[in-house]
Amino acid sequence: MLGSTEQIDFSHPSNLMDSNGDPTLNLYLYDFRVSKRMPNTGRQVERNFDGSNASADIRSAPSWFDVSILITARDRTVLGEHNLLSDVLSLLMRYRLLREEFLTPDLRGYGNLSLSVTNDPPIDVSSLWSSLSVSIRPAIYLTVTVPVNVWRKTTVPLVTQRQFGVKDSLPAIGRSGTVTRQVVIAGIVKNASNSKPLKRVRVVLEGTEKSVSSDNEGYFFFENLRSGNYALQFKRFGYHNQTCNVLVDGESRIPKEVFLEPSF
Repeated sequence: MLGSTEQIDFSHPSNLMDSNGDPTLNLYLYDFRVSKRMPNTGRQVERNFDGSNASADIRSAPSWFDVSILITARDRTVLGEHNLLSDVLSLLMRYRLLREEFLTPDLRGYGNLSLSVTNDPPIDVSSLWSSLSVSIRPAIYLTVTVPVNVWRKTTVPLVTQRQFGVKDSLPAIGRSGTVTRQVVIAGIVKNASNSKPLKRVRVVLEGTEKSVSSDNEGYFFFENLRSGNYALQFKRFGYHNQTCNVLVDGESRIPKEVFLEPSF
């Protein structure tokens, strides 16, 4: 029987052959691959409006991986090794999951993690032991499905469309005689991978001859437009083209924040 966690070893299984014979469990991570049982895509965007301030909280859904662990035992006798593995197997079959409260902070927030014990590991058993340069021994093959989230929550400002007198296409003339610019579509273009602004993105207003390029802050705008539906097309080398629809009606305020996905 194991008396403490100090008897759990995480080194290469071959190191067990050099141990002093005390009861020892060896846990060795031998495979790490994308899980086919859990979704691995998606981005969550929560838009917040507080008076004149608008922001978006962006979170990317985690990628789920199957972590496969080889569990072997070392004792003075073969019977002792079998007893150790039997105790481990009994424990795993009893709980079948890792409770969230016992997980490290990075793994919390996704509930309990599932455990599965199998006699059909993702790698051929003979090939596995051959690659370890160790003779095949009695073992337990354990797989844990864990979330890996390299993206942290980011909060970015929203750029809203500003609507000014869009009943006609002529700019308004102020009392001083100066021309008032009518900006009716405005927004910001960002890299979908890191939420950083993208400059030199060509933005085409389909159905018109108008096109602009985003500036160093990713901002773009069109002015002097009639009311109606418009389609914006975004193009930049190294990114997938994207098209989005915009309604200009003089009353609504539609947040316009565009994320372009890198193409490689």
